[in-house]
Amino acid sequence: MFIIDNALADKLVLEPIQKIATTRPVRDIRIYEIVKDERVPVLLRDFPSPTFITIDEAGFWRRHLCSHAYCILCFALLDSQQWLIPSLLRRLLRLPEFKTKAKRMGKVARVSQASIKYYQFGDQELHVLSWPKI
Repeated sequence: MFIIDNALADKLVLEPIQKIATTRPVRDIRIYEIVKDERVPVLLRDFPSPTFITIDEAGFWRRHLCSHAYCILCFALLDSQQWLIPSLLRRLLRLPEFKTKAKRMGKVARVSQASIKYYQFGDQELHVLSWPKI
């Protein structure tokens, strides 16, 4: 399941991703609560193997957020570039390191148009991947 940050647009991000996977916006998880950034990792633990998608690098591109219970994907894009997320996500999910839920779990990744950087639960190393040539 993909959990989409509230800051992302439904038409540009949520709806295209819903066509390829089970997807929910954070606002639908706790409908009577304003979910602050620090609550998101706690809420993710309520789901089996979720992947959280955001453009909030300041709030989520942090090694200490690594957990075996979920994956966090921070897309290094401007707000006006949200429309790129679905295609970048599809490309990311083709990479061996992100292809399955089991492989994604424990990762906090920064996904940009140039490369993918990620931390893995239980590992202090910063991993860097280049996009394969198309």
